[in-house]
Amino acid sequence: MKLLVYVLLLFSVGEGKIFTRCRLASELIKTKLIAKTFLGNWVCLIEKVSNRNTQAFVVTPSGKKFYGLYQIPARWCREGKKGGDCNIACESLLDDDIRDDTVCAVNIFHREGFKYWDQWNKRCKNDNHITNEIYKCPDLVTQRMSPERAFQSEIRVKKAIEAWESQHSSATNA
Repeated sequence: MKLLVYVLLLFSVGEGKIFTRCRLASELIKTKLIAKTFLGNWVCLIEKVSNRNTQAFVVTPSGKKFYGLYQIPARWCREGKKGGDCNIACESLLDDDIRDDTVCAVNIFHREGFKYWDQWNKRCKNDNHITNEIYKCPDLVTQRMSPERAFQSEIRVKKAIEAWESQHSSATNA
């Protein structure tokens, strides 16, 4: 029953912006607040706690409230006006502007680390699946390549140089 209440509350606010995995990674990079080395961890965290929904809102049976993409607890914000440890209105964590949410999440991260989020500990820690998947995203290939893609790209460049040198050396010898 508790799980049903949790799921119903998660989506009772309505549907905000629901990102695809690739779009979320791209938007996080655009904020310039997330270190690219942790990008996979952030995407995984967001997937596991809010299903990439900007309006995710949860009230637990004990009355605790969690807001937005990062499911930030009410301790970090204040209802109705700016406040809490992030000096932000809780309602601001439920809109489609992810920058303020990310500022608060990074603040939490700097104080507590990813371990602050139980779902990251349970479902993301030591799991590189999402990190590997986001490096397949077309928008991210130019921003940062996985080691495998970088190696393949390097091989293509070497082959192109060899072909060019071969053509030019045969033209010079003729």
